[in-house]
Amino acid sequence: MANLSSPNNIRSKLEIVATRLRDLFGVPHRKSTLPDPLDLLIATILSQNTNDVNSHRAFVNLKNAYPDLRAVAKVPPRKIKSLIKVGGIANKKSRVIIRVIKEIENRFKKFDRRSLKKIDKDEIAEKLCSLNGVGYKTASCVLLFSLGDDDAFPVDTHVHRVLNRIGLVDQKTADKTFLTVREHVPRGRGYELHLNIIKFGRKTCTAQRPRCYECGLYDICEWEEKTLQSAEMKGKNKEKDVEFMLLERI
Repeated sequence: MANLSSPNNIRSKLEIVATRLRDLFGVPHRKSTLPDPLDLLIATILSQNTNDVNSHRAFVNLKNAYPDLRAVAKVPPRKIKSLIKVGGIANKKSRVIIRVIKEIENRFKKFDRRSLKKIDKDEIAEKLCSLNGVGYKTASCVLLFSLGDDDAFPVDTHVHRVLNRIGLVDQKTADKTFLTVREHVPRGRGYELHLNIIKFGRKTCTAQRPRCYECGLYDICEWEEKTLQSAEMKGKNKEKDVEFMLLERI
């Protein structure tokens, strides 16, 4: 059972995790041009409950049909559903996307990078989370990937699983994990830590049969079931699947 950690221990352990994962995966490099906030927001919604490859296909289909995604607000849900069905849960996602775009048009004077960067980042996060269908993860992704806020730290299923398994936190949901760790992420390393934990979660600290025997965090991991014994791995993740990041392709 993971131990609840004090704030100081959370901060110090995150520093160790960030440094070791940097040694393993290096420092991710940002694209020279950051994606449009609306594109990034919709791509994050499409990523829910599916893998990055399929959600990327859904996003490409949607963008090819509607290069300016604001136009989607005026499109019948059935048309959007057919475009994004490869990403799964298309019926729900199509309605959420249309509703979110309409709400953005009503609540934001402008929703471009230049305008949003003039607003305090906490206010942006609060306004984004007030949109139906947008939570902490999606809001944090917009801040991190589109607005270049290197202190933002989205918590997805991989990040939630890894941080709880190694005993850094003891929380039942990704949102609660986010609320616990967000103030303790090493300053300016949110982008690096987020992407490297995802890679680590896909390659080593997998949901089923994690590869503890090759884990660079083994000595600080508090998971009671960890073992150095190698097990036969079936369906091992391909390197391209480990490296492919949807929000890096927007």
